[in-house]
Amino acid sequence: MHRRDFLRQWPAWAAGWSAWPLIQAQTTSPTPSSMIVGDGDDPAVAFFYGPQPPLDALRLYDWVVLEPEHALAARADVASWLAPHSLAFAYVSVGEVHPQRPYAAALPSAWVRQRNEAWGSWVIDQSAPGWPAFFLDRVIAPLWNAGFRAFFLDTLDAYLLFATDEASRGAQAQALRETLRAMVRRWPQVRLMLNRGFELIDDELTPHVVAVAAESLYRRYDAASNTYVEVPEADRRWLLQRWAELKRRGLPGIAIDYVPLGQRGLARQTAQRIAAHGLIPWVADPALETLGVGAIEAVPREVLLLHDPVDPHHLELRQRSAHLYGALPLEALGLVPRYLAVDAPAPVGHLAGRYAGVVLYLDNVAHADAAVPLLDRARSEGVPVVLLGQVPAALLSRWGATLTSGRLQAPVQVRRAPDVPAAEALPRVLPEASVLLRANAQAQVWLWAEDDQGRRMDGAAITPWGGYALPGFALYNLPGGLGHRWCVEPIEFLRRALRRGPDPMPDVTTCVGRRAFFVHFDGDGWLNRCNLPGTPTAGEYLVREYLMRYRVPITASFIVGELSEQGVFPEQAALAQEWARQALALPHVQAASHTWSHPFHWGEASGKADASYELRYGVHLKLPGYVFDMRTEIVGAKEWIADRLCPPGKPVEMLLWSGDCNPPPSALALARQAGLGTLNGGGGAMSRLRPSLTALWPMGLPKKAEYQVYAPASNEMDYTNNWQPPYTGYEHVVDTFTMTDGPYRLKPVNIYFHPYLVTQPAGAKALHAAFAWALDQALHPITARQYHDTVHAWRAAAVGRRLDGSWRLSSPAPLRQWRQPRAAQPPSVSRSRQVAGWQDHGPLRYVHLTADRAELRSGAAAARIVDANAAIVEFRQRPDGGWQARLQGHVPVELRVELPAGWRVLTSARLRREGPLAVMQSASSWLEVQCLPG
Repeated sequence: MHRRDFLRQWPAWAAGWSAWPLIQAQTTSPTPSSMIVGDGDDPAVAFFYGPQPPLDALRLYDWVVLEPEHALAARADVASWLAPHSLAFAYVSVGEVHPQRPYAAALPSAWVRQRNEAWGSWVIDQSAPGWPAFFLDRVIAPLWNAGFRAFFLDTLDAYLLFATDEASRGAQAQALRETLRAMVRRWPQVRLMLNRGFELIDDELTPHVVAVAAESLYRRYDAASNTYVEVPEADRRWLLQRWAELKRRGLPGIAIDYVPLGQRGLARQTAQRIAAHGLIPWVADPALETLGVGAIEAVPREVLLLHDPVDPHHLELRQRSAHLYGALPLEALGLVPRYLAVDAPAPVGHLAGRYAGVVLYLDNVAHADAAVPLLDRARSEGVPVVLLGQVPAALLSRWGATLTSGRLQAPVQVRRAPDVPAAEALPRVLPEASVLLRANAQAQVWLWAEDDQGRRMDGAAITPWGGYALPGFALYNLPGGLGHRWCVEPIEFLRRALRRGPDPMPDVTTCVGRRAFFVHFDGDGWLNRCNLPGTPTAGEYLVREYLMRYRVPITASFIVGELSEQGVFPEQAALAQEWARQALALPHVQAASHTWSHPFHWGEASGKADASYELRYGVHLKLPGYVFDMRTEIVGAKEWIADRLCPPGKPVEMLLWSGDCNPPPSALALARQAGLGTLNGGGGAMSRLRPSLTALWPMGLPKKAEYQVYAPASNEMDYTNNWQPPYTGYEHVVDTFTMTDGPYRLKPVNIYFHPYLVTQPAGAKALHAAFAWALDQALHPITARQYHDTVHAWRAAAVGRRLDGSWRLSSPAPLRQWRQPRAAQPPSVSRSRQVAGWQDHGPLRYVHLTADRAELRSGAAAARIVDANAAIVEFRQRPDGGWQARLQGHVPVELRVELPAGWRVLTSARLRREGPLAVMQSASSWLEVQCLPG
């Protein structure tokens, strides 16, 4: 936008200007009480003027300066959405008006003194009659009405372009000061951040000014030569003197410096140099359109996952390899896949600072050319690039690999480098499918194939620009259609290729150190008769033998078309509804819908897709007189269940997708607008019979502006070959639970089934075995709605690295579990903020937060919560270094606390000691505890 550095343009004026005193200088002035600050530290500031601001990441900062047109286009309520932790400042140019601004056409020409050719803007005469009222009414008031309560005032020294003598400069400064005084009188709660304007601050303005910024303390950008240069020492001394004078008023200074994209190390070094002067740093690109480095550096979590073209409703996306195989390893690293078809418009703005990497995963190599411009752009900005799937060897040749003519000759041997992790399989390479390719000398080759003549095909490697795995070297297709196996360990491969460090990342598998656990069932077969004495219905047997026995959160869903008098079983409607009411009368059972007519094929039912195969059962249950209607399926079913089945006060919380579980975006939007969480699709039946990560689905799937959360586990259909005799397969779900807990914890424990599972003795036995296994583990019970909400919060969580190496973490509720490599320094509860403790599991450390923003610091040991089966709903740190907490859960609370020597614990719960651990057990679903130093 219109930032200025007049010291760069007229360095000879600096000496004269430096003699101007700050008006009515005083020795002390308190910091404005309403200013948002950073938990005891200097406020962290970010400037972002580009389109599509990364709002989730910007929540890390205390002050956020935005170009209002772009910010309001992203969210109409952007200022209130960033609050309460982040104060949003609207960028406003005071001394100049650009012709493209909506109010520019109403500007009288007499107020324009000249045109600033460098920026294409009009320089305003600040003393022109009518200008102050115009500025407040046409510029500030609309932004105030849009919710902004703070403003970053730029071009405060633009009058220097035409005011060349001291008298005229003084007159312009005084007129500008009067305009600002009128602003604070009209809006007494306004907060201002100034870009320079040192000479404008007086006693009336000081309480409203939170800071004064200036550009180029160490590094500046010269637009004329398009170069980045070091700031002369004299200019730096002048700025430091101005900020020192402001400090007597209690006002902090902000230094904005510029470095080239891709030079993150230089940006960090520059920010450190700025901070050493006691200033708040921000180092970024000259257009301020990237997330730069400040007191906090946002760690990018989003990865562009490029895939083959899909249909307009994204119904085909779930069958793309990018989704089936590429997404889960990224999620395991805490990264958020942002799917982008190669034929879709590329992201606007810069990639650096916003994306952790770009992953190309194609099923058809013919689509590769469409991705090349974006891949080249990422490389030029220093963003890591990973090539998987159908990788074009010619692209690797362009990027430094050596591609020669010819092929390998039989016999071909495939070798794995000794210093890389093992994987699920070693590929078989056929000579006719080979190429002669050597990675460049700086690459670390993981897999290669070679023949007896020394010819070689480097099939998978970590490279200076990221990494690649050629077809067959990432995934190997087992003969006979028996599935796939990873030939590189995908999580570690992507970790190294994307250059991931020890950054804390949010986690959905764990709550307060214990693996999360929830139960949900779809409503199918509620009236099916059990193969048991008396042939009870599945619903009756499920309520009596499972729901009444296992007092853990269970989300129960029902199909209106199976239970209503107008459904497929009208003569049994009363019986079906009676047992459904008994189920929902149980306090630990949550109500959900499984739709009205159980659509089998959502795309075809909604007219968003044409069937490419015979639909054996049609598109939904054949209900008398019913014609498919999306609102009836979603909103109507919710209302029917609430009215006919739920006890007073119990809401319908969830919609569990039916059939192919592939709803179009419009269905997801309708459910969200109805206040429903949604679940199903995905899953994964990893077991000893299928011991591969390829059996697991990712967390979910974005569909345009919506997001579908998958069930983390499969139901019995995947374990019984679509419910075929002998019906024993669901017993293997315990394999899934065990194998997804190590070495990485990939999924929570989710018991997911249909009521008809209990109609066969083998199925009923397997379900009891699943519950028995779960109740024998140290798990953390949650509801399906909690899991749904946690996944959405996971996608919005943000990670910030402070200059001193500590961390600021931000996530919406209910997500409170984070993790980082176990090798990292453990956090200190006493030095951190809103951190209650941690627990180690496998290679990771799970850190328990207690609020939506936390500060993670290492230091002296203090009492810490190790794990619990209940949420930490209150946590307060005491002045003596101790803390007190309240936990609330779904079952009697169990809590373990590690106590350093000399510490003591106070609680009303039953307490026992196990070495350094204090183990507490409450008879109720809540527990209070205090931990005090000796």
